[in-house]
Amino acid sequence: MAKPNDFVIDNASGANVRTDLNNVFESIVQNHGYGSVPTTKVAYMWYANTVSGRMGFYKNPTSGGRHEFISLADGNFFGPDGSAGTPSYTFTNSASTGFYRSASNQIGVSVNGTKVAEFKADVVEFAENVTVTNTGSDAQFEVNTNVNNLDAIIDLAADTTYSDHGLRLRRIGGADSTSEIRHRGTGNLELTTQEAAPIVFSTTNTNRFQIKSGGSLVPIGSSFANASVVSGAVCGIGFGTRTGVTTDSGNSNAASTSTSNLFNFYWDGNDAYFYIDNTRLGHIDAGTTSDYRIKRDITTLAVDGIERIKKLRPVTFKYRDYDIYKQSEAVHEGFVAHEVSEVIPDACKGRKDEGLQIIGIAPIVATLTKALQESVAKIETLETKVAALEAS
Repeated sequence: MAKPNDFVIDNASGANVRTDLNNVFESIVQNHGYGSVPTTKVAYMWYANTVSGRMGFYKNPTSGGRHEFISLADGNFFGPDGSAGTPSYTFTNSASTGFYRSASNQIGVSVNGTKVAEFKADVVEFAENVTVTNTGSDAQFEVNTNVNNLDAIIDLAADTTYSDHGLRLRRIGGADSTSEIRHRGTGNLELTTQEAAPIVFSTTNTNRFQIKSGGSLVPIGSSFANASVVSGAVCGIGFGTRTGVTTDSGNSNAASTSTSNLFNFYWDGNDAYFYIDNTRLGHIDAGTTSDYRIKRDITTLAVDGIERIKKLRPVTFKYRDYDIYKQSEAVHEGFVAHEVSEVIPDACKGRKDEGLQIIGIAPIVATLTKALQESVAKIETLETKVAALEAS
């Protein structure tokens, strides 16, 4: 068959008319797929352009009126670039909503004539708010690199100074790598609860500390009854401290970097005990707080002070390696706690061989005072006798 020049059947002999009809019908059957543009074009005429490999039609009988939209090879669709206001791929009842080519290798999405998203080669940009809703199941927003050496990042930018990110949530690539929250600028980085709720800190899936709604920092499981209402209080089960060195002035962070020890105080209702790790080193003697309002059944100490003092054994000693104590050659003066407890029971805290015993000063001072009073009384008696003898 030959490509007809037009769709007019010439007035000719029977055989020529038949040939002309067959060519026109063949052209219609194969959508004018002769490899070149039909000589005579008709509005809404289909045309298979075998040169470009695309199927199209003529909106009007001009070369500019041809629109090609289907691949002859594989049936792929083609469309005009369009715009946000008139997208290329749209819907019957919403002609201003759909997809369009916003630039080279970019796809725009518009709703009601306004761009809401743009898909680029390396990024997807949203021009409106993003909401994740999954009715009847968990709603999840996931950023996943699917490889082990790339970072997963969520950036928030709200100014032109830090236009790449003012706040960054980043997971550094690797199974056991670091996760970080990075804040830029000199403003506050705030972690806030709007209602009366605590902020909880956890490690290894276990809650460790909480900032209670009243503003206090409390270990999880603490029994501090008023912790929730004491604003700014720090209630600790144990506090990590720098070990310290002899050159440490207390102000130099470089002087000591060790944080291997914990210190804590324990109140038993009468005395505050001081601990380093699990070793009790001393106590704050309640006797140093001597106001009458905290005391009852007050009576004069009824012991033989001199006999007590005679039983005490003042000693010199050197420290040896034991628990957190380190051996040294320095000579110290003092007492042995369990020996003191045998003479002045109230002066010794703890039991022998059950933790380290501690000596309280106030009971010893009371005994020394009693012994001194007894000695003064004896001296005064002797002075009276001597004066009487001298007078006689």
